[in-house]
Amino acid sequence: MSVNEAAYKDLEPAVVPAGDRTGPAHTVLGSSLPRMLLAVAVAATVVVLGVTHWTTVSEGAAGLARANSAWLVVAALGTASIWVAGTVTQIGSMSLRPPVGRLLAVQVAASFANHVLPAGSGGMGINIRFLRKHGLGPGAAVGSVGLNTLVGMVTHTLLLVVAVAVSPSLARGIQVPGSWRETAARAAGPAGWVLLGICGVLLAGALAAAVRPAWRRRMTGRVAAAGRRAGEELRRLWGVLRDPYRAAALWLGSLSTPLLHAVILYAVLRSLGVAVTVGTAVVLYLVVSSLSAFVPSPGGIGALDVAMLGGLAAIGVSSAVALGAVVGYRLITVWLPLLPSAFVLAVLLRRRII
Repeated sequence: MSVNEAAYKDLEPAVVPAGDRTGPAHTVLGSSLPRMLLAVAVAATVVVLGVTHWTTVSEGAAGLARANSAWLVVAALGTASIWVAGTVTQIGSMSLRPPVGRLLAVQVAASFANHVLPAGSGGMGINIRFLRKHGLGPGAAVGSVGLNTLVGMVTHTLLLVVAVAVSPSLARGIQVPGSWRETAARAAGPAGWVLLGICGVLLAGALAAAVRPAWRRRMTGRVAAAGRRAGEELRRLWGVLRDPYRAAALWLGSLSTPLLHAVILYAVLRSLGVAVTVGTAVVLYLVVSSLSAFVPSPGGIGALDVAMLGGLAAIGVSSAVALGAVVGYRLITVWLPLLPSAFVLAVLLRRRII
């Protein structure tokens, strides 16, 4: 057994049907052609992102080269801890217990997908596929990831309320350039069309069912079956919430994620010589991340950067240092983990774990 095979032996799925690894559509690597193409697309995405944002990456590297290395190590450890917090949160939101090492690898891979697709949709898709591979039904997998997301929104909102209550002057002083009315209109426009399309499809289905008795019976049966499955899966999720250990993991992991991002921002600011307290960094991150949520983008790139620049200006950081802090924060949380997370995603695809 080679070194690489030994290193990834733990990533092998527990059960793999024999028919899945044979057939003319599979390559010598043991992976289907679509999976191989997807792995190649992951590598190509890393290259494209690196080339298109090369100026930002190079400026961030140059700025961090002059920063305090000890604080940068703290920031890097904070980034790794976010993956651990995501693993703990996911454990608390599901009724089964997959291998922890494999679940941690999935969170690393999900971070790459979140940097490519907006609003965390990439990471949610990867976690759903992973849960489906480990025996959860479609509704249970979606419900588990949805519960994770919902608790994350609740904890972030609670932390934001506490932050604004503790430091209302700082929260009011953070301003983001641009009209929020136009921003909200741009964000609501696509959502409105999608909602209108869904309503149109449902209306057309109802009319078709009313015209044809056979269609009506078929639709009624499918709706009843879907309702029974949803009820069973909701009962399973309720059982997860009633488990004190899983509930503790779910809520503590969700609380840890935004706080760890704030710690990373604090460490980057301290590495650049900015005298700022941890409390100020926490309030700053919670407010600017909430503002940037109005403009969904892959990994929050763009919206969060502008909001963070405005927040740093509000606490008196000079423009040059603020730009260096934002670039350094992005380099540590996005660009440096991009290659290893893409590599983990490719390995998980090849091993059929997702």
